[in-house]
Amino acid sequence: MADITIPGVSDKYGTTSLIEQLMEVERVPLTREQERLDTYKAEQDAWRSVNKAMSSLRESVRTLYSFDNPFNTKLASSTEEDAITADPSRDADIGSFKIKVEQIAEADRFLSGEIDNNYEVPEGTYTFKVNEKEISFKWKGGKVSDFVTSLNRRGNNTIKASLIGVSSSKKSLLIESLLTGKENALIFEDDAFSFAQNIDMIREKKGEEKILASTKSDLEQLSGYALTSVRVENDLITVPPKSGFYVEIPRSIKDDKNQQINFSVRLEGQEEATTQVEKEKFPILPSAAMVQFKDAIVFNIESELGYTPETKVTKIEPVEDFSLVFLQTENEEIPLGKVDETGLETEFKINLSDYAEKIENIVVKNNNTGKTAYITFPKSTNPNVAKGFEPSNPISVAQDAKLKYEGITMYRSTNKIDDIVENVTLNLEAPTEKTATIKIEPDTETSKEAIIELVGYYNQLIAEINILTQNKPELISELDYLSSEEVEAYEEKLGMFSSDSTLTSSKSSLQRIMTNTYPIEGSTIRLLSQIGISSNATGSTGYDASKLRGYFEIDEDKLDEALENNIGDIKNLFGYDSDGDLIIDTGIAYLMEKNLQAYVQTGGILATKTRTLDTKISNSEKTIDRLETQLATKEQEYKTKFGNMESTLSNLESQSDSITNFNNQQSKNR
Repeated sequence: MADITIPGVSDKYGTTSLIEQLMEVERVPLTREQERLDTYKAEQDAWRSVNKAMSSLRESVRTLYSFDNPFNTKLASSTEEDAITADPSRDADIGSFKIKVEQIAEADRFLSGEIDNNYEVPEGTYTFKVNEKEISFKWKGGKVSDFVTSLNRRGNNTIKASLIGVSSSKKSLLIESLLTGKENALIFEDDAFSFAQNIDMIREKKGEEKILASTKSDLEQLSGYALTSVRVENDLITVPPKSGFYVEIPRSIKDDKNQQINFSVRLEGQEEATTQVEKEKFPILPSAAMVQFKDAIVFNIESELGYTPETKVTKIEPVEDFSLVFLQTENEEIPLGKVDETGLETEFKINLSDYAEKIENIVVKNNNTGKTAYITFPKSTNPNVAKGFEPSNPISVAQDAKLKYEGITMYRSTNKIDDIVENVTLNLEAPTEKTATIKIEPDTETSKEAIIELVGYYNQLIAEINILTQNKPELISELDYLSSEEVEAYEEKLGMFSSDSTLTSSKSSLQRIMTNTYPIEGSTIRLLSQIGISSNATGSTGYDASKLRGYFEIDEDKLDEALENNIGDIKNLFGYDSDGDLIIDTGIAYLMEKNLQAYVQTGGILATKTRTLDTKISNSEKTIDRLETQLATKEQEYKTKFGNMESTLSNLESQSDSITNFNNQQSKNR
């Protein structure tokens, strides 16, 4: 029986192979267009890679001349890091200064006595004050833990409360001001006052003012100054010219650092020149001599030189001295400042906590020749009890920071001080054991990292340009830092833009910027090579093709030395205002950033390249879609034609078989 052929299924006549061969010929335009599309996409990826490299380099160079350039960054070091540190701003002056921290600013922190865990705070109005800030609320009564929560909710960064476990059944309540300084003392009012008393957080003041000297017997003789002329009357100590005294401070007062001594001084009188008369002293002349020989006596003639006793007049110039009051310790005498020169009363407040050594005596010296000093009786008091109470268990008491800057005593209410040294913030942590030296210097490490980053990004861009514009495999093998995947990717890009002058032009411009001389007025640094950056910074000898590719090397020792000694000149090398309009207009970083901007900005050279390729890719994809449609139609056409042919041939074979069978049958019948 003849074979049965189903068009499109069986392949008795080899039409499938024939169709495939015909379609291969038809597919040539499509294959070419697909290859063209792959090329467009590869080129687009390459331009994007260049864009990325240029953008990275641009951002790197921009930081080297912008307002935030690293050359203006300052660092501060302290010889007493545990006690005082500093935060300099970019405008801080380079140099050093000395600071001695005698005490840091503290806040009131009051601890109660022991209370039961289930202690309940009574109902009432609770008011707490810190300077001008007031926290006041009505409390309905309840657990002390709930009271703490309620107070903290209203604290507004002014007051804080907490419970401290003393034992399994007892606690202590801590209430503290969050603001340091004497002016920020914690004050209890309304029911808060009685509550604080009940839990032994505060107590009534223990003592009143104590007068240190109110009679002549309280004054001690001071060497070199008259005491007899000093008078004590009408609540004043009158100290005539050239007189003085000292008052000894009782031990109970000088041992209490919370004590403050107060008095005032006023000077009155007119300084006038005085005279002193003294008789002039002449030598006593002996009487005339005589000579006797036997009975003859010869007398010498009396001297005819006579003299009249005269007087000597000495003029004493007036003395004006407004430094009258001193504090005496075991080791030194400390001046308290000058008295008002116009005769107004000058008040003195001596805080014993301000002095590291104990104050032994108050000394008064009136060195004036025509002015009398009038001093109120010195009195001692505790400022903490002047609030109507004193803390029973103070963890710390509100006080100002006290420090000496270059020997000058200063007070501040905070431990973060930004108004002593211009553009420098001081951070006080604890009193210093000795005078601290704060040094402000450039942040050379950050500057170095920024320069190294620039060179790194520059070399990456040059490597990218070299590979894309030259068909030399050694350009890839020389880059020993590449991974195997990166090597494979670069091999596909090798020489891709060898016929495009865009990148070679960019490379030439960048190399020219990096190697040019920049004659900046007053600067000793004019070339990158002067700070250790060049194409052969390491000084290797012999021929090395990689040295000719445009890459730069860094001599770190030379760069470190240049940054240490000439950081200002290096800053100008990268960005400089040449015309004095306060705008950078030249320098390596500035010129490179402007050059790269033309390539990477929106609508720039690289954007135009990728946009052109976007159009080509879009058109190519449309062409591929059209060709694929045409091929599908053509293939179907071939299949239809060859299917019809197979069907016809099959019918002919069938007819041929029928005729053959008929003839064979006729032959048998004969």
